[in-house]
Amino acid sequence: MPNLKVTCWSCGHSWEFSPPLERGDLCAGCRRDAKVCKNCKFYDRHANRECRESQAEIVKDKEKSNFCDWFAAACYSSDIQNQSTSNPLDALFGGSSTPKPRSKIEDELDAFFKKK
Repeated sequence: MPNLKVTCWSCGHSWEFSPPLERGDLCAGCRRDAKVCKNCKFYDRHANRECRESQAEIVKDKEKSNFCDWFAAACYSSDIQNQSTSNPLDALFGGSSTPKPRSKIEDELDAFFKKK
């Protein structure tokens, strides 16, 4: 299985790991627990119990390491990250995010509707 990359919910530090992320693993950036609800792909602060996995047990402290059997690190393959693109949006949407040149009519409309 390829190495995966996870980003800490607390400090934003990213690191690679070989699955699974263990209960005792810590973020190298802030030394906080890494296997926590806030680093899980099912974590959603707007969902019931802040978890999209309906069968998971209730975890009260979302920032402390736990024994949840449904935990899956919110991560992506390091192979994807290594692809060279000028802009991540280009890779996501398959286009160029470079703005197109404005037309003369767009400039004229902006000048016409500009507040004085």
